[in-house]
Amino acid sequence: MARIALLLCILAGTARADDVVQLEVAVGETIERDVGFAMGMHCDDLAIVHAELVAGTAESNTFRVTGAAEGTTRCRAGTAPNRPAYVFEIHVVAAHHRP
Repeated sequence: MARIALLLCILAGTARADDVVQLEVAVGETIERDVGFAMGMHCDDLAIVHAELVAGTAESNTFRVTGAAEGTTRCRAGTAPNRPAYVFEIHVVAAHHRP
């Protein structure tokens, strides 16, 4: 019974694959997403993106990501227990050329 309880606790803190939010950002471009009261952040490859979790408003935090190099990485905003968590798959594309 203890093993089942432990497994349920572990699964409760993980995001399902269906919950992955797809984002596309160009090199040098910055985008933001509201992540509620998520606290803590982790990205798989910081050579591809510069990411940060900042206070957005009194009611929520903001996940801010800037494309650094072309490629794909995953970031999780929300690593603290009993807080919301969001998983982002971020595709960084070539910089947009302005005429």
